[in-house]
Amino acid sequence: MSTHAWLAWVLMVMAVALSTSNPLYLALVLLCVLLVGVLAPKTGTAVAGLRAVLFLGAGLFVLSLGIAAVNGGFGGHVLFSIPGPQVPGWLGGLQLGGPVTGEGLVAASVRGLAILAVLVAFAVFNGAVSPHRVLRLAPAALFHAGLVVTVGLTLLPSTIDDLRRIREMRALRGGRTGLRDLPPLVVPAIIGGLERSMRLAEAMEARGYAASAPPGRGARLAGLAAVPLLLAAAWGWFYYEWARVPAVGATFLGIGSLLLWARAAAHRRRTTRLANEPVPLLDRAAIGLSVVAALVAVGGRATGWPDLGYNPFAGLQWPPFAFDGALLALATAWPAPLLAAAPAPAITPSEKVSPAEASLP
Repeated sequence: MSTHAWLAWVLMVMAVALSTSNPLYLALVLLCVLLVGVLAPKTGTAVAGLRAVLFLGAGLFVLSLGIAAVNGGFGGHVLFSIPGPQVPGWLGGLQLGGPVTGEGLVAASVRGLAILAVLVAFAVFNGAVSPHRVLRLAPAALFHAGLVVTVGLTLLPSTIDDLRRIREMRALRGGRTGLRDLPPLVVPAIIGGLERSMRLAEAMEARGYAASAPPGRGARLAGLAAVPLLLAAAWGWFYYEWARVPAVGATFLGIGSLLLWARAAAHRRRTTRLANEPVPLLDRAAIGLSVVAALVAVGGRATGWPDLGYNPFAGLQWPPFAFDGALLALATAWPAPLLAAAPAPAITPSEKVSPAEASLP
């Protein structure tokens, strides 16, 4: 699969997962993402990274349940009560302790499932696609932002690789390598990541990497004006009914300001491309499917078709499961048949999973 197809897939998963509040659809999306993760090509570090993201997502899921229990909840199905202090009303209705309801726990579970699905999707994307291939797709105006995102995507695999090396060195010295000995390894791993980042920054600075003249004054003013225009448009659209017409105008002005800044920034930097990555016809069809599915998911949030919503506070009923919503959730598994039909790539000795790496959480 091409980089364009992988990028379209991960954005589609994010749009579908964040647009639905139905736990059945979210569970189906998570299963589809895990299926793609099993079939996707990956290196040894990516295997450990996917496992670490699964543990991280499970921890965030449990944390969301704990926060929901501590903050109390609303609803008629009270499970138990937690004693807590009385919080003043001027703090915006903050509640510590009180009755823990089934509705509150279900709502927290829905949020946790959505976050877990997005995290696993980005872990699969990070393990299947080289960061350098992703960086080549960034437009010239967004090259620096794409560089930051690319470095951020490589942070977790590189940290896991550092932890693996440190554990192997401790094992050679006769130290223990169990789960209880992981906390002392955090500081060396963080220091190694900081040193690697400093070396990369110094090398890029010495070579004049991405050096270009800043945009003109007019383009900079347009870029600065875009943020307050878009914020004012959102504020007027959602909070004042009489301001919806001016909000539409402010939205177009903000988008136009951003486009003006992007055009000026793109012309300030020249990018030479010796070869573009080919996108097969099947990948183009899959990209179109991803765009359509993402638009349907975002549009369903506003129009109600397909019905992707679920409100646990409306009596804590069983969530609906319709054909259109299930089909949209199943669309997130479109890379699975392509990956299953593709020939298995040759694995080099450096990409094999070592026993120490396989034991990482």
